[in-house]
Amino acid sequence: MAPAAIRPGFGGFRIGGMELGLPMQVLREVVPCQKLIRLPCAASCVTGGINLRGIMVPVIDLRILFGMPTPHVPFQSVMIMIHENRLLGLLTEGVTGVFTGETGEINHVHFAAADQSVFYGSIRRADNGTLVNLLSPAALAMLRDVPLAEHREMKKPTGIQADTANSQNKDQRQGQDKVIPVLLLRCNQIALTIDAMEVYTTLSDPEIKPSPLAMGSCRGVIEYAGSKIPVLDLLEVCGFGKIEPDTPLQAFLVQLPKGMAAFLVNKVIDVVRIRMGEIIDVPAYALPRPALFSGAIPKSSLPASCSQQDAILASQFLVLNGAGMKSCHEITALANVSAPEQMLVRHNRPQTATADKTGRKRTMVTYLLGSETATPFEQIREILPFSHSIPIFEQTGPLLGMIVVRGRSIPVVCLHRLITGQPAQKAATNILVVEIDHEAIGFAIPALKSIETVEWEPELPQFGGEAANDDLKRAIRSNRLAQIGNGSSIRMLPVLDLEKIGRAFRAQQLAVA
Repeated sequence: MAPAAIRPGFGGFRIGGMELGLPMQVLREVVPCQKLIRLPCAASCVTGGINLRGIMVPVIDLRILFGMPTPHVPFQSVMIMIHENRLLGLLTEGVTGVFTGETGEINHVHFAAADQSVFYGSIRRADNGTLVNLLSPAALAMLRDVPLAEHREMKKPTGIQADTANSQNKDQRQGQDKVIPVLLLRCNQIALTIDAMEVYTTLSDPEIKPSPLAMGSCRGVIEYAGSKIPVLDLLEVCGFGKIEPDTPLQAFLVQLPKGMAAFLVNKVIDVVRIRMGEIIDVPAYALPRPALFSGAIPKSSLPASCSQQDAILASQFLVLNGAGMKSCHEITALANVSAPEQMLVRHNRPQTATADKTGRKRTMVTYLLGSETATPFEQIREILPFSHSIPIFEQTGPLLGMIVVRGRSIPVVCLHRLITGQPAQKAATNILVVEIDHEAIGFAIPALKSIETVEWEPELPQFGGEAANDDLKRAIRSNRLAQIGNGSSIRMLPVLDLEKIGRAFRAQQLAVA
């Protein structure tokens, strides 16, 4: 029986609205597109160069090569390809991930002119059904007047490299020959690594700013390309504790289906290439959150110049699972907040209050209040942990007491008791701080759930009755709902306008004072 054919891997990316792909074996890494350096080059498609660890790598814009418009696109990056030991950068609007396909499934195309053979065919992705246009690395490397940078590390093959090549050929027959670039990371003394194709960019000295999102593993936000992106402590996300305070910090960004998320580390060590066969299994019970990992790379499998950097004490680098991180609810809920307008999914629904004036969908904070409830995220100025040291004013009313935050005295109201008149069954865990006419008021809630985008926001008929002449009861008995989630997680939640409730509560308190 003939051995099963190895399905070749492709790296997908997007430019000018086109879905493109290159063989994985020619892809080295993806780096952020900062300001490009001008090059003395006659080719119009060469838009500049980037400094890749001391090597000037030319960058081409495929839109110019194909005669397409070149509007500015946020979050651009550069995909580095290598052909015959020479490097070339391709400008991209985003990486769409790694996919596999059979050579026989490629639909080839032919051109009469040899200089038009950059595009040689298409293939349908098995994971999402997208039709991807395949580019020829050899044709890209032979573009007229386009320079390529020599890759010094691979200039002279050695006996060790020859042995490695033989080992890779053996692994190919076993289906483990795929070579991928990985980013080596250090958090405290824990060594981690992630597929470099999953990383959008790295930041050497992130400036973390306060945000209502700053709770749990989230430390605040960073401003990047006009968006406020949540920053998470990678160690805490993985369940290994927290990064030690007062230590140098770096970060890497990951683009998710909606928005982006940044992860704090102590050090981004290097980018190296490994074979998939070098990843070893790790017992699931030994990891706090096994879904976020896909194995480990022994330090002995890495080049000595990399494994000895930063005096890494661990004997292995734990491999982060990019797909697991992108499906983690804690991460995706925070990333949804940073989603730029063009990344949000739109549906053909009647015009409602779901979108703001720019057409961007509203985001809701969801929390437990007997049942799951939602409040517009833009109303929340801060989310604080509830402290049982708050002095209690009374046991029967909703006003619990006062807290002092950064020089401001903030009244804290039990939201469950305010709405139902009954004590909460569960102890409060968080305080949602709302600003009302330059005054802050905090609402204590039993449990915070998530931050999600509204898909639909219908409004029910408003009836009269007992609440007709009572501003507070009318504010509490909201007639607005929010549809949140998709697929099997779709649910319709009542929406509480905490600004309106807080204003009515304050007026009621002043009236009886």
